[in-house]
Amino acid sequence: MRKQFFNRVIVIALFIACISSIACNKASVKSEPAIPALNSSSSLNATDSTYQLVWSDEFNGTGAFDSTKWAFCPRQTSAWNEYLTSLPAYASQDGGGNLVLKMDNATIAGDPVPYHSGGIQSLGKFSIAYGKIEVSAKFTQGQGSWPAIWMMPVPATADTSSWPGCGEMDIMEHINNSSVINETVHNLSVDNANGASSATHTASYNTTGYNTYGLVWTPTAVQFYVNNVLQYTYNKVASGGWHQYPYNVPFYIILNQSGGAGWPGPITNSNLPFTMQVDYVRVYQLQ
Repeated sequence: MRKQFFNRVIVIALFIACISSIACNKASVKSEPAIPALNSSSSLNATDSTYQLVWSDEFNGTGAFDSTKWAFCPRQTSAWNEYLTSLPAYASQDGGGNLVLKMDNATIAGDPVPYHSGGIQSLGKFSIAYGKIEVSAKFTQGQGSWPAIWMMPVPATADTSSWPGCGEMDIMEHINNSSVINETVHNLSVDNANGASSATHTASYNTTGYNTYGLVWTPTAVQFYVNNVLQYTYNKVASGGWHQYPYNVPFYIILNQSGGAGWPGPITNSNLPFTMQVDYVRVYQLQ
């Protein structure tokens, strides 16, 4: 997401020193099976026999989400997280197979912010380096709305205070009433230098129903899919260095319904509530 990221992240364990004061730390990724180069296929087959499911959540419960897999995203001072609220009303399972993330302008005693929103993350519960991530979701539109499905590096393996140098992969972001979603990578090369436009892509989606948002991530490329169709590929450049491809450490998953600040602009209150319903999250690795 287009934002300043967490300055309050607690560093669990520092694997290696920062390359520079603004650079992300890089750690040797735990041993993973070798991943072949991406082919030219424009379709994504979730049942591809070369992949195996290693982590998932189908959200088939009722009430609170599975705390062994997720935690509330904390409220902080960036545009996307300034209204996050750690209450079940804003992130819970609906009993019908969905996680529902909500944003509204309800009054909550002792919490006088004008809006409240929901978000969860797998930080401290699950992370992965390389693989295939698929999320089925649908969301409402409205002025000021900003749902997102994205990934950030585990703080123990990257200096997230140096964003965008640590890297970020946005599988899906949507703003306002747009007819397209955005797929983006952030890093120093594309955010603090030239070529920023080449690091993001817009794609059409079914505006009234569920869509499957996919990411295939290898040591040399990040591919973005919508409904199993390849939309955009970001490639590692041999001469690019760590700042061009900081995607060699474990990342965790974030799901959130935000809005009202930053990129989407102010909220039109009559459009509230905003919701994102997540049918499932599935993560695969090569066998």
